[in-house]
Amino acid sequence: MYVVSCRKNFDSNIVVAKTNRCRNYTQPGDHTKFQDIDLDVVVKAATNKHVCVLVHGFNNPIANVSKSYWELVTGVQTKAAYGLVVGFTWPGSRTPAGYFGAVPKANRSAPFLRDLINALRPVALSVDVQTHSLGARVALKALADPAKVFVDNLMLTAPAVDHHCLEPGAAFGGSVASCNRCFVYFSKNDPVLKSGFWVGDVVGGIHAALGLKGPRSKAVTLEKTPNVYVVDCSARVKTHGGYRLAPEYFAHWNEILEGGPVNRYGELS
Repeated sequence: MYVVSCRKNFDSNIVVAKTNRCRNYTQPGDHTKFQDIDLDVVVKAATNKHVCVLVHGFNNPIANVSKSYWELVTGVQTKAAYGLVVGFTWPGSRTPAGYFGAVPKANRSAPFLRDLINALRPVALSVDVQTHSLGARVALKALADPAKVFVDNLMLTAPAVDHHCLEPGAAFGGSVASCNRCFVYFSKNDPVLKSGFWVGDVVGGIHAALGLKGPRSKAVTLEKTPNVYVVDCSARVKTHGGYRLAPEYFAHWNEILEGGPVNRYGELS
């Protein structure tokens, strides 16, 4: 599995690097088995393929990133659709200020993700981005300017961003114009977003997380953001990281990639 990192020395969970580095992890879930490679190798592998880029969330050492990415690669029941899955890793560490301290690192990591997307897009058949938790901020920040970047499907899983941030004029209102479709997966049972999100969000005002109950206004979402799709996963997902353990989540993902009709508001049954 190819992984691209903007962490200093590739695996620092604290410091943002000056440039992206790339590795090929050769054994599932084992972060010690890898080969250092050039980005050209990843780009070549993406040529004429449907590509998915994975973006993890807050406080993930490289061992956890490797394990979760392999689980996602295994769980995606769409191997014929995705010719290549690439992991992106950024230094979303816990700091003395907790989650709050990771938000600036998410913002600083966004240009590195944008560089990766822009390297893949000219050669790939399509590029999707799937995020978890605070990884949503990394991706949305990377996609903030539609003139600079574009992806096909943006899948925000348990997004740790404000529940109104996709609305026109809001922080990431422009980001939804940088993708064909944006999917918001949320669960009302998420204990992390219930109790911890507001602490990191206090400077921008105390708001609910997009990943807890979905967008603030269904009416605004339906009328003003026509390419945003909302999926209530509460019946199947009871924990912050429970999406990758739910077959129904991957089944919905598969429906998206097969190009079938998808409801603007739906749920995992």
